[in-house]
Amino acid sequence: MTQRERFLAILVGGLLIAGGIWWGFGNYRSAVKKRTNEITRLQQEQQRLTEQQLQGEYANRQMGEYMVRSLPGNLEIAQGLYQQWLISIVQQNDVSGYSVDPLGPRPVGGLYQQMSFRVLGSADIPKTISLLHSFYAKDYLHRIRDLSVRPAKTGGFTVEMTVDAIALMSAPDQLPERNDPSWRVDDEFVVYRDTIMNRNLFQPPNQPPSYAGSPTIEAIIGRNTPAPLAFKDAEGNTLTYELIDGPTELVSLNATSGTLQINSPEKQEFPITVMVTDNGYPARTTEQRLTVKVVDPPPPPSPEPEKPKFDDATQTVLTGLVKGRGDWEAWMHVRTRDKTLKLRVGDKFEIGTLKGEVVEVTRRYAVLEIDGRRFNLEQSGNLSEAAKAAEED
Repeated sequence: MTQRERFLAILVGGLLIAGGIWWGFGNYRSAVKKRTNEITRLQQEQQRLTEQQLQGEYANRQMGEYMVRSLPGNLEIAQGLYQQWLISIVQQNDVSGYSVDPLGPRPVGGLYQQMSFRVLGSADIPKTISLLHSFYAKDYLHRIRDLSVRPAKTGGFTVEMTVDAIALMSAPDQLPERNDPSWRVDDEFVVYRDTIMNRNLFQPPNQPPSYAGSPTIEAIIGRNTPAPLAFKDAEGNTLTYELIDGPTELVSLNATSGTLQINSPEKQEFPITVMVTDNGYPARTTEQRLTVKVVDPPPPPSPEPEKPKFDDATQTVLTGLVKGRGDWEAWMHVRTRDKTLKLRVGDKFEIGTLKGEVVEVTRRYAVLEIDGRRFNLEQSGNLSEAAKAAEED
């Protein structure tokens, strides 16, 4: 064999060996990939079966919880039991004029019966919130599908609810009543109520009462002195008053009227603090600090001059203008006294409430002056009316 033939044989052999190695490696790689895919598929199947098992266990546990919370499987028993319970919570929360009426059951998917009820009544906001707390605190399979709270013309609110409740068909007829409280509401009604009451859905935010009076209140020494407090409320809510700081032996406060009663045996000054709370939603409070000043009683008022029971001036008439000894005279007749005054220029007169002087007398009229005002009094003229007309001019 020549050198060339030997080289060619070596080359062909090497290629055959390399091809065999490549073919073997490809088969090995395919087998590894197939095995890996199978392992992955089995792991996924195992995971799916595990999840299915967990879901089944969760469903069993959930179904057990539903069974405990369900109404009895017998529809008549369940409907009567639930209706009686609705009536009981309505009565407990003082809902007036109430009615609880069934709307008819409806089977769902062969698993349970859905019962519906319509609850109607009248209550204020606190009682309505208490009714809702009583409803949600009961751990039944139930819900309020529709709730309407409308202000009533006579005060308070008209409350209307549509309620759905579930009775599992597989539940026993003598299923014990669920007495454990629901986790959906707080056990303490006060916490549940305050969360809602602090939001007023029907009016603007409630404003606190404001003080519109003087910061100093005067009282008479040794005398029980009433002093009403001038607080105003923007919404017109009812106010409640409380004295939170001050000498209670000297001062008391009426909680309803807001009137202070002060009685001090000596002159002094002392501070007091009052707290005023309205009945809005939510209730707002204002504290006001005041100063009480005990003083001497005021001097008695001076007596008013006694007014005449009857004014002679209203019944005085100029009956004549007479010329005497060179001078004219004005004759004024006072009818109430049946007396005639003959007055000349310069004569002063006082008739009833009018006091004046004769300035001039002519054949047609007399000129009189009263309180610096001059006026003419003609024949048959009334003195009071003429003076009044001059005053208005």
